[in-house]
Amino acid sequence: MSHVFRMCLPLLLALLTFYGMSIAPVAADTKLLQAYLQTAYPAAVERVVQTAERFTITGRLPADKGEYVVAALPIWLPIEAWSQPPWVLPLQARAGAFEQTVRLAELPQSVADMPSLCRWAVMRKQGEAYELVSPARYADDPIHANPPPAEKPRHRKGIGGLWMGRPLEDLDELDIAAATVNIQLTGLVSTTSSPGSLPFDFAGQTWQASTGYLQTLDRTLAAAAKRKIIVSAIILVPRAKNAPQGSYAWRIAHPDAQAGHYAMPNMNALEGVTAYAAAMHFLAERYRPGSEHGRIHHWIMHNEVDAGWEWTNAGEKSLVEYVDLYHRSLRLAHGIVRQHDPHAKVFVSLTHYWAKTPNSRFYPGRDVLDTLLAFSKAEGDFEWALAYHPYPSDLGNPRTWEDQRVTFSFDTPQITFRNLEVLDAWIKQPRTFFNGEHRRTVHLTEQGLNSRDYSDRALADQAAGMAFAWKKMAPLDSIEMFHYHNWADHRAEGGLQLGLRKYPDDANDPYGKKPIWHVYRSLGTADEDQALEFAKPIIGITDWDEIRHRGEIGNTNEPTPGH
Repeated sequence: MSHVFRMCLPLLLALLTFYGMSIAPVAADTKLLQAYLQTAYPAAVERVVQTAERFTITGRLPADKGEYVVAALPIWLPIEAWSQPPWVLPLQARAGAFEQTVRLAELPQSVADMPSLCRWAVMRKQGEAYELVSPARYADDPIHANPPPAEKPRHRKGIGGLWMGRPLEDLDELDIAAATVNIQLTGLVSTTSSPGSLPFDFAGQTWQASTGYLQTLDRTLAAAAKRKIIVSAIILVPRAKNAPQGSYAWRIAHPDAQAGHYAMPNMNALEGVTAYAAAMHFLAERYRPGSEHGRIHHWIMHNEVDAGWEWTNAGEKSLVEYVDLYHRSLRLAHGIVRQHDPHAKVFVSLTHYWAKTPNSRFYPGRDVLDTLLAFSKAEGDFEWALAYHPYPSDLGNPRTWEDQRVTFSFDTPQITFRNLEVLDAWIKQPRTFFNGEHRRTVHLTEQGLNSRDYSDRALADQAAGMAFAWKKMAPLDSIEMFHYHNWADHRAEGGLQLGLRKYPDDANDPYGKKPIWHVYRSLGTADEDQALEFAKPIIGITDWDEIRHRGEIGNTNEPTPGH
């Protein structure tokens, strides 16, 4: 790897990036990242234990007389700058196992301020630069002396888009067990004070939280806590567009984001990472277990990242470059929220596209996950989970049992309700397990069925689609949660009418309950089978057993990460 890492950026650029100077971040090189994931290194960092005062780093070295160091590689330092790490410590061992203690007081202030966001690697001096001889590794999960209780959803039925102004009586009438809440970080946090803003300190800086935003979020989470609803926050970063230089929006959004609704956080500059970490720290602390403000149990990181150009934009990036950014965003969130709640999980958000994409600028969801698994294996696994969106192939057609762009294979172009067994089979492969031992959690966090209009036939098809989706999911024990989207029809969804209720401003029946609302209420109750009987002739079956796939799910060749 020495010849690869000598192709790095000059020392000055690396130092500028490390100290967060206002320069355009340099995109990670695809070949460097691919080589990093595919190289069998002679050394390893096997464990990193972090306390309030120090790191204890253990690992193994090769059997030679090289001059090895343990190097700090902060999360904001892109791989092409690793040949000039900001801090190194010589290792005394010459071969075999080593254990090294590093005090936080020895480290650069920016690293000491956010210690959970640092990777550690074994390196060897080569001239004026350093050569990587082990993968980098993040700190292992903190050990909680008195961990808070874990909370699980009491059943699978959830709702998307919980917020004040919704018909909250549905939470009780539908017996909702879990909900998603959208949080736009640039609406929450600012670098400048305003009347009534709430100051908070993080990493040696004072930030401002919007009290208006917090009041609504507090009320929303209080409504959930009152009903013991499991809350998953969807963390969104709007594009900076014309945001003033130095503003919070300018700092946090990836500077290459040029299209779509939202941006990837800026993971390649200290100021971007600090802004992002400040918001995550504030939220995780305020909505920790036992908080009077309510609790956020899980964290869905951004939206539909496989369709990143549209939903989590970072500009033109190869798959491995893009997943490198996303992996670091997940690591940042995981490293922070686990300090406050050892049961919190970060979720990967994906569309219903799997092995194919509808746009050359999108990434196959399967390839995103395989590349993320490769990064997790290289840098020490962490307990990320999957937030999947198995909409019908045609979002406008609720008759999902007619989906044509699906197969019962890991090569299927899409995973929709019709072939949901493929997702269940994929997550049950041992190669996908957390630390090779534990199956990862799956939530279906955004999906719904369209009513083409409000005619009896269209509403019956929508309700039958819901019945089909629920019965398809019933035997798949890998799926813990189903969040229905949308609560009510919304004028800004391109003509789709996905709601359980009609438009709030419908001329004849504002917020009227559609037949699907009544179907959803019945799910998981003693009335379910009777309530869903109407759907069988619409689908063309006489028994729900007919809709289930019982054959093998076709295998594919082992993936090559990052391609």
